[in-house]
Amino acid sequence: MSRACHFFFGAVFRARFGVTVDGIVTITHAFDQKTLPFRTHCTIAGTQCLVSTNSYDVLTATTQLQAFSANHHLPSFEMQILVDGALDALPEHSAYFRGRRHLVFALLPPRSFVAYDLLRKRVHAALPLAAAGDRTFWHSLLLPITIGVLGTVVGVAPLHCACLEHHGNGVLLAGVSGAGKSTLATALGRLGWALLSDDWTYVSERQSRLIAYGLSSPVKLLPDAVRFFTDLATLTPRPSLNGELAYEFDPHRSMQIAMKDISYPRYIFFLERTFAPGCYMVPCRHEYVREFFRKNTERLPDELVGATSFREKIVEMLSACRSWILRTGESPSRTAEAVAEFLQEDRHARA
Repeated sequence: MSRACHFFFGAVFRARFGVTVDGIVTITHAFDQKTLPFRTHCTIAGTQCLVSTNSYDVLTATTQLQAFSANHHLPSFEMQILVDGALDALPEHSAYFRGRRHLVFALLPPRSFVAYDLLRKRVHAALPLAAAGDRTFWHSLLLPITIGVLGTVVGVAPLHCACLEHHGNGVLLAGVSGAGKSTLATALGRLGWALLSDDWTYVSERQSRLIAYGLSSPVKLLPDAVRFFTDLATLTPRPSLNGELAYEFDPHRSMQIAMKDISYPRYIFFLERTFAPGCYMVPCRHEYVREFFRKNTERLPDELVGATSFREKIVEMLSACRSWILRTGESPSRTAEAVAEFLQEDRHARA
């Protein structure tokens, strides 16, 4: 069955939205002040969002986020969310994304349709009742994907890395997919470090200082992680957004790991798995840091010149952090202990 989304953007607060299944438009939505009478403001990963909706469930979900004063801040972006019970009757679908220049269209389970306009900094979403009040949907899908798509144009650069805080210092764990960032982040959390994110971190700058945000998203670990964390034995791995079978869990509730929403990065470790025993920290040159983050970010459309310049500024600031390549053949818990010992010795040496 072929699927496509069509969005027609007009003046402010006016948009039409159609869902096409097998070439037949089955549902059409209009986004305007009449259909979206409720409005609220919230902060998402340091960005200011103006939400318009027709749903009390959406209002409840957004009030759980940090509020901001509309009298003192202009919104970074607008999110218009229409909840329609008719969508609950549509067939279930897997996640699907398609982009064209500054527009990105997404189908998200369960039965949700979202359009992102990066140029106008606007989101239009049609959600079924099943998604509107589902905390897992908001924190695992809608919020991370929204900031992941829009982040760079609204002042936060999404980085594919974990982030933790220890003794007031933010620590980023970077590396290619499968390097073990999530397992090491979980192991460090078990040592008492505060966790912001195990996968995607959103980085901005304030008064010439890097600032990192998390979204309190669930931690995702592959099934073999049960060897290292016996707490996972009580959970059931399920298919994640990319189809992988994985454990997805609330780290505070399942493992009593402390959580934070904001930190100030000072250290970066680039994780590399090896077959040789031991943990080795190799100092990074500034050029290595720049090249890694430039190579591991999505290409932005040519018309988003300001977003490209902003991201380059963040990468340049990251290159000034104290950084190491962490080569390890040890278990996550032993690697976490080695990282903690290394940073403690580094702080004492610099005191």
